[in-house]
This record gives sequence, C-alpha cells and structure tokens, in this order.
Amino acid sequence: MLNHCSKKSGFTLIEVVVVVAIMGVLSTMGVSSLRSAVINTRMKDYSLNLAAFLERIANDATRMSKNFCVKMSGVSEQELQVFEPVNGSCDVDKPSELYDVFNIESPAKFSCDDVDLGDFEGQDWAQNGAMFVPRIGLSAAPSDGYICMQYGSKFVFGLIEKKKNDNAIIPQWRAGDFWSRL
Repeated sequence: MLNHCSKKSGFTLIEVVVVVAIMGVLSTMGVSSLRSAVINTRMKDYSLNLAAFLERIANDATRMSKNFCVKMSGVSEQELQVFEPVNGSCDVDKPSELYDVFNIESPAKFSCDDVDLGDFEGQDWAQNGAMFVPRIGLSAAPSDGYICMQYGSKFVFGLIEKKKNDNAIIPQWRAGDFWSRL
C-alpha cells in the first residue's frame, strides 16, 4: 500500500536549471537591446545639443559683432573648438585663445567614414572649419555645410546640417538606411 504522506512536493533540479537557462537567454537579449537604445539616444542627444550649441555661437557672433571659427580640435576627434579667426582664416591647428568648446564622449567622434554624405550641401565644418560671420537678420552660420558624428565603429550617426535656403541648423540622426530629422 502506498503512503501518500511521504510524497514530497517541489521542483526537480532539471526544472530549475531549465528556468535559469531561459532567464539567462532573455536577460542577454534585453541587455543588448538596451545597449542599442542607449547608443541611439546618445547620438540623438549629441545632434540636438550640437545644433543648439552652434545656434548659440551664431547668436553670440551677431551679438558681439565678431567672427568665430568652429573646427575640430587637432588633438582630439571628440572636441569642437570655437575661436576668433587668425588673419581671417580658420586654418589654425592650435588657436591661441578659445572662445568655447563642445565635447562628445568616446567612442563617438566628429567624422563619418562609413556613410555616404553626398546628399548634404557644403563642406564638413568639423574637418575644414566654418566661419560664423555676423549678418543682420540672418544667422551668422555659414550658408551651407554640416558636421557628422559616428558612434565608434557602429553604424549609428548624428549630423547637423545648414542649407543655403534655410536659416536654421537642422539636427539629424541615422541608425539604418535613412536620415531622420529630429
């Protein structure tokens, strides 16, 4: 005769191991998705903050009636420098006095080697420099150009663009095949 009182209830070791393995797989998927979301959000923030920074530099140039150059630092790919031009040119490797600086965190950088930028007007302000010249009623920013940022070796990009017929600096973002305005 079977004794029903001696029967124990609970989970077997196999059941516990299977549940722990499933939880491990699900948490790994969640962590990688969260990491991608963090990278995308950082690049969007960099684009919005850079657009606001350059609009402020344009306003300062007009308010102070001074020319300003914006160019990537010769030392770091994570730093944009703002300075008064020397002899009317932004072609300075190390300016004597900085007006302001805009930094992004590594591994992001101010260059986009892995994307075609042929659709954008003007030149790359980070690489070639951009002269912000005060103009009455218009932005002091150059008439056209862009600055592109890439997150390390990932295909996640941020960009600001100024078009000839637009008086605003437009932030954009890309993590796939198309640029999206922010």
